[in-house]
Amino acid sequence: MVWSKTRDRPKRYLISVGRDKLREKVMGDLWKIVDSEGSSMADEVWDALYMHVERHKGIGEFEDDAGDGRIHMDNEFEDTVANEAYEAQEEVVEEVLDAERRVERRMATSDLFRNRGSE
Repeated sequence: MVWSKTRDRPKRYLISVGRDKLREKVMGDLWKIVDSEGSSMADEVWDALYMHVERHKGIGEFEDDAGDGRIHMDNEFEDTVANEAYEAQEEVVEEVLDAERRVERRMATSDLFRNRGSE
């Protein structure tokens, strides 16, 4: 078969059940659907894939998936984490500055009394 010179060759995937009992059951059920509806296996697989994708719409952007199967958080979560980290950092900086100011005040007070005592 000659493929188009202007378009890429379509991707193809082979589905193998292997020895997994659940997959064997799903494949058996899928064949029952194919037989009862008189459709092709390809049509039934595409229908199942379509329903799966539709069910996951709105969960997040698909390009966020690195292909490792983990659910990746959206930008709102990342912004929240960044804001909380920034606020925590600001609180620590304020605590350090307050401690330094207290030490400076104590030193100034101590110097003031030390200087008065010698008068």
